[in-house]
Amino acid sequence: MHNRLIIFSISLLILTKWSSARPNSNHYDVTKRHFDKNNDFDYLIFRQIWPASSCMFPGQHTCSIAKNITTWVVHGLWPSIKTEIGPQYCNKSLPFDFDRVKWLLPELLEFWPNLYTNTPLESFWKHEWEKHGTCALTLSQIKSESDYFNVSLNLRNIYDFGPALKKFNIEPDDSLLYDLDKIKYSIRSYFKVEPMIVCYVLKESDVQYLSQMQICLSKSFELVDCEFKAVELAKIATDNSAQEIQCQPGIPIHYPTIKYSNKLFKKHHIQI
Repeated sequence: MHNRLIIFSISLLILTKWSSARPNSNHYDVTKRHFDKNNDFDYLIFRQIWPASSCMFPGQHTCSIAKNITTWVVHGLWPSIKTEIGPQYCNKSLPFDFDRVKWLLPELLEFWPNLYTNTPLESFWKHEWEKHGTCALTLSQIKSESDYFNVSLNLRNIYDFGPALKKFNIEPDDSLLYDLDKIKYSIRSYFKVEPMIVCYVLKESDVQYLSQMQICLSKSFELVDCEFKAVELAKIATDNSAQEIQCQPGIPIHYPTIKYSNKLFKKHHIQI
């Protein structure tokens, strides 16, 4: 508990520093905007992606991992009510504006990349801002699009899953399999909070692939245990396509190494 409080105190200090350091040109004040009470939420889900697994199971997408990507990357920071992700799309009058986050582009490309090269480069960020970020604007540390991405990126620096797993000898390896309980234990021991672990699972397979992990934060950015509903293996699609669900107990977990490629992105709509 003492370590958890230290992490929380440092986190608040750093978040305050980031907020005050953001460029004024990227900031627009939304403190006086009206927010419907139905957009209220209980806590924040902070989810990260293991890019190697995403590109193993890209679905209808083409997937590419740039050489500057070496670790867990941000999926999103999601205001949520208990047991559900949401509210969503809280303010349609604030569409994504790349100019407001252009100053963060190097970090976005490395730690919050769009891996799907058949989509516009900025489409992932646009989706996360409009669906989730607009719902976080009631938080004291997030008053703009710029704040949302800046705070989220720096939360990834604080809560980096890679070192947490490595401390317990869990590292990407194409020849090893890991136990779900050991992965949970590593995150729980490192951050002193209960995580949720997501895998790609195939109905007829005897292995699952580590895909995403999440921890949860209070509105004041204090670590809290996530509340979620279990998804049973029986609910996986009957066509045996890979499904991203909570990792299933009793099935070994593959933590694959990153494979790099240089596929070009679909023409994007931003000026870099």
